[in-house]
Amino acid sequence: MTLDVRQAKAEEIRALRHDVLRPGYPLEASVYAEDDDSAVHVGAWDDGELVGCATVFPQAWAGPAPAPEPAAWRLRGMAVATGRQTGGVGTQVLAAAVRAACEGGARLMWANARSSALGFYLRHGWEVAGEEFLTADTGLPHFPIVLADPSVGLIVPNSANP
Repeated sequence: MTLDVRQAKAEEIRALRHDVLRPGYPLEASVYAEDDDSAVHVGAWDDGELVGCATVFPQAWAGPAPAPEPAAWRLRGMAVATGRQTGGVGTQVLAAAVRAACEGGARLMWANARSSALGFYLRHGWEVAGEEFLTADTGLPHFPIVLADPSVGLIVPNSANP
C-alpha cells in the first residue's frame, strides 16, 4: 500500500467524514464551524480513492488535567474508510495531523475520541483526560483525550507501516 497523505480542502474530505462518522445524518452534520481557514485538513488517497482523513485546528484545552493550555490544537473528524481500518491508514493520517498541529505551534493536542476507537489513540501516545460521556450530536460514547507532547505523535510505529 502506497498512500498519498497530504493536506486537503474540507470539501475533499467531507464525504468520507460523513460516511464514517455521521451515516444516516444529513451531509450538513459533517460540516464543522472550524472548517474555515484556521483548520488544517489531511487526506489519505490510495490510487486516487480517499481512504482516510482528519482535521486539526487551534482550540484551547480547558483542563482540568492536564492544566489548561491556550496553545492547544484539537483533532476532529478522524475517519478511515470501512474496510481500510487496522491497515495503517489511520496511523499515517494521525501522524500527518499531529505534524500539522506541531507546525502550527501546538503545545498540546486534544480530541473527543469515540470509545470504540480509544485503543487506537492510546497506542499512539494519547491519554484519557476525563470520564466517558455521550455526545449531543450522535449520542455515542466518547472520552476526552490529550497528547501532552505532540512531538511523540510524529513517530509512526514501524509495525503500522506495511
